[in-house]
Amino acid sequence: MTLLANIRRLAQFAATIGLAALVVLSIMTMVDIAGRELFGTPVTGFSDISDLIIVIAAAACFPASLATNQHVSVRFAGMAHWRLGAVLDFLGHVIMLAVFVLIAWQLWVYAIDVYTSGQTTWLIYIPVWPVWVLTTALFVLCIPVQLSLVVAAARDIRFSAQNPVGMNDAAATSVRPENKEEPDGTD
Repeated sequence: MTLLANIRRLAQFAATIGLAALVVLSIMTMVDIAGRELFGTPVTGFSDISDLIIVIAAAACFPASLATNQHVSVRFAGMAHWRLGAVLDFLGHVIMLAVFVLIAWQLWVYAIDVYTSGQTTWLIYIPVWPVWVLTTALFVLCIPVQLSLVVAAARDIRFSAQNPVGMNDAAATSVRPENKEEPDGTD
């Protein structure tokens, strides 16, 4: 198994952890509401815990959304010419790689600052540095995933330069007769 495949599997695992964190948060929310309404007693420190869970859940989804190309992108300038679109995609991926490097770096600086200052949550005094170290690790995981997208976009530019028709690899593959599938009638 290649390094990229392992990184993508790790990204999917991180997303699973993020989903589990959201499930825990929703259960905690229901328990907190039930405690308030039925017994007049909320969950102590619920806001502290939920703040930490939300940070992890959000950060855990970034690597997987990148790995599966599920992020939002707007392609309007590339509609004029296919090569312009490929170059703009490449530049967009390079810029996003730089953004993820900057975010990971600043998160690491913040995690060190939070650790050295001994910062805790407001109500129940949970140390927050482990959450920020984990968040940093999740954003560091985004870097090789995004780098793989940069490499793929560079290949698209190279392939489009060699392809006189101007189709990308996916479009060229979809029109080859050997890749056509017969409808199975389950629509």
